Amino acid sequence: MLASARYDEALSQATYREYPRSLRSIDAALYTRLGLMPRGLRAQLVPDARVSRAWYDSQARRLLLRRAPAAQRTRVVNELVRALVDQNFNLRRITGLRVHDRDRALAAKSIVDGTAALASGITASPVQGPPLERFLRFESGLGAGKALAKELRYLGGSRALASALQLFPQTTEQLLHIDKFLERERALPVRLPARIGDWKLSASETFGELDVRSLLRAFSVPNAVSTAYGWAGGRVGLYVSPTGQTTAVLVLRWDTIDDAVAWRDAVPRYVGAAFPGATARDCPPLDRCWSSTWDLATGVLGATSVFASGPAPDTVAAALFNQK
Repeated sequence: MLASARYDEALSQATYREYPRSLRSIDAALYTRLGLMPRGLRAQLVPDARVSRAWYDSQARRLLLRRAPAAQRTRVVNELVRALVDQNFNLRRITGLRVHDRDRALAAKSIVDGTAALASGITASPVQGPPLERFLRFESGLGAGKALAKELRYLGGSRALASALQLFPQTTEQLLHIDKFLERERALPVRLPARIGDWKLSASETFGELDVRSLLRAFSVPNAVSTAYGWAGGRVGLYVSPTGQTTAVLVLRWDTIDDAVAWRDAVPRYVGAAFPGATARDCPPLDRCWSSTWDLATGVLGATSVFASGPAPDTVAAALFNQK
């Protein structure tokens, strides 16, 4: 039980330990070029749920409670369940996972949070606010984790649910679809070259089905869930030019060519919402380019799609196709 100031300090330290400054800087650059943050805005990217008055710190293995105002009973129960999951399945396995595999970390965290929510009765609050806030809330995965936990428990009881806590879903595709989890279907590999001409790859993260779904939903793109359903693998990265300019790329592999076409058809709606006033133009061999706050380019080759945002996006995107 901690006074408000000490509770906030402990929570802040734990939050930034799990989400270091270097990773926040990379995400800020990516989110800006994906249209989630206005250019020049220095947003403070902090994980969700830090407004609660109870929180289980898996590193210190302590349940932190704010002295006043006191936490609601459901929230305390929720964090006690997370503590029990830690006691039996060791939540420290998730520590540092976000740095190495964004999608896998989201899947692991979501099934733990979903299991706790299933016991406590906590539900996700309504999603609202600017695009970045909406994206992060959709991406938190509480609803998806709770749904998978509930379905596993229904099909196979506590033993089936325990299997998901012992062997976390490896991707958010497995989190979102129980058949993918039971089959342990892996993502198709996506490799970004270390260099594209003079441009150097400075950062790269996995980008899963939940990320694709959340990006489209953040801008109210129709059929976001069905469009993301065909995801088979993805990676997002930042390329830096010799003059210090940065371009973001999003490379996605799809189950079928039709799935890639569905994404291609959704991109203009996404661009229109994320980059108001963007002017379209043809840019063969890519499908479409735009001039906006950032220059944009998109293309589909077979069951692979590329989206680039920043200086010289058409050059970078075309090079990614050529290196396949």
